[in-house]
Amino acid sequence: MEVILEAVSGPVTGRRIEVRAGTILRIGRTPKSDYAIGEDSYLSSQHFAIECDGLRARVRDLESSNGTFLNGNKVSEETLQEGDSVMAGGSTFTVHLSEAATPAQGHAAAMTRTAPTPVMTVAQTRVERPTTGVALTREGFSRGQSVLLNALYGAGESVLAVMDAVRDSRIPAFLDASGERFVPLDPSGRAQVFVAALGPDSRLLDVLVKDGWGHGWCSYFTTRASLEQACTHLAGYLMLFTADGHPVTFRYWDPRVLRALAPHMPAEEAAAFFGPFTRMVFEGEKPEIGIELSLTARGTRQQTLVLL
Repeated sequence: MEVILEAVSGPVTGRRIEVRAGTILRIGRTPKSDYAIGEDSYLSSQHFAIECDGLRARVRDLESSNGTFLNGNKVSEETLQEGDSVMAGGSTFTVHLSEAATPAQGHAAAMTRTAPTPVMTVAQTRVERPTTGVALTREGFSRGQSVLLNALYGAGESVLAVMDAVRDSRIPAFLDASGERFVPLDPSGRAQVFVAALGPDSRLLDVLVKDGWGHGWCSYFTTRASLEQACTHLAGYLMLFTADGHPVTFRYWDPRVLRALAPHMPAEEAAAFFGPFTRMVFEGEKPEIGIELSLTARGTRQQTLVLL
């Protein structure tokens, strides 16, 4: 077995880093590492290591300043699985595990350091793409808040905030004062949840990003559909029914629910849940981490936003 880290966000997006069986690869910002990514100023000089013994792979944090995150959770050492998301500094990598020739007899369990040549895509040329990891600071917002805003608006899609008044009773007043278009998701009033369409200069962003982030006020959905079309889709998931037919509110907009369910949905279920939406952005377990979900043919794809 070998490991390939595919950079899916950050300054080296598109790059693929190979870790062969029987090796340890230390990744960081400087040549002190086995594999240096000097373009990512948020990496520590030696940030994390990938260890592959031919049977399993592990990620290990090397006492980095900003930490190493696996699927949105800060880790010191964990086993890797196919499709896992590793975030370090301003870069996010998707883990791919593939079968490969085992190391020579007598060395199968020996771990050696190596600095393999990176596997590059597109005829061995590096592809530069825009990244939210190095987003410019927006006026009136911190750098971390600017990373979040640029992630939301970078693709030029409409941004909807699904806001839960259960988390803060002031949300209806904020909506009324903002002048933004918003719709109650549950006309019966059973669920005090609202969907607001937010432009990139919306006054509501100031309170949502500065006060609401980290407190579960809302999750963000991006789309090219209208507010009415999006709300029709969202309303279809509002109620679940128990075996005896009793209705139960499905609070899928809660970041805690999205973190637990959405990344693990089967492909068909994920496609139905996403409907007209292209991405979902919500809080990680810690406020300095955001999670961005998008849809692929194999289900949801998770990327981590470092809001530092």
